[in-house]
Amino acid sequence: MATRATTRSRIEVRPSGGSLGAEIVGVDLSKPMDDETFEAVHAAWLQNLVICFRNQDIDSKAQIAYGSRFGELSRIHTPEFAGDDPAIMYISNQQKDGKFIHALPVGEMQFHIDQVYTERPAKATILYSMKIPKTGGDTLFANLYRAYDLLPDDIKRKIAGKKVLHVYDYDNASVTATRDVAPDAPRYAHPIVRIHPETRRKALYVNRLMTYHIEGMDPKESADILEVCYQTLERADNIYAHKWQLGDVLMWDNRCTAHARTDFEATEPRLMRRLTVLGEKPE
Repeated sequence: MATRATTRSRIEVRPSGGSLGAEIVGVDLSKPMDDETFEAVHAAWLQNLVICFRNQDIDSKAQIAYGSRFGELSRIHTPEFAGDDPAIMYISNQQKDGKFIHALPVGEMQFHIDQVYTERPAKATILYSMKIPKTGGDTLFANLYRAYDLLPDDIKRKIAGKKVLHVYDYDNASVTATRDVAPDAPRYAHPIVRIHPETRRKALYVNRLMTYHIEGMDPKESADILEVCYQTLERADNIYAHKWQLGDVLMWDNRCTAHARTDFEATEPRLMRRLTVLGEKPE
């Protein structure tokens, strides 16, 4: 296990070499983090969008303590999957009496942004790996800053000042998008081009799983434009694929990334502990 980092100089940031993602070396999240270390970690997170701490051994209290440094923690929107704290949720394929007992148990999951269907979507998500399958179950991340920059100029003009409606129908479309969403499924409209509150950079704030349509636009034109957006953000050169190891703590910025999950063998155990940090209302 890594020793506790106590100064900025002892932290090593190892970028993935792609459009986003970095490993942070020299931090033990099971111990309190001093202010200088936190500032260095925070800066690395803003710069790399996704950061990973390997070989961690943390309980839920340590995970909560770390997440709380970044702001108010979100309460779980699916209380039936809550853990020993209302901020904790378990994602696994564990079963009891033939039924799954945790959230999002199996299968591939399309690109999405956590809690984008609420007024104040998640700022950050922190996921801790407790059991992982031998292969698959990778988490893919798209850089939404770069996705906006890569859009054709005519698309940028058409979406300027527009809002998109995001809907999440957990019961019917938890991992793959469908147009037939339940009328009472939670939903909220946000700017299609979001300004990150800390970096002030523009991000393309859409995702294939939860984005429904561009408000005030003809349905076909909306669908055509959104497809261009999806294909742009899902470009291979815009993706970081995180291959999980036991003891990984992965943290990502939901204000400028979208993420997805690759498929895995359903009979192999997969268990993750998740918490999210409440974000700002997008501007």
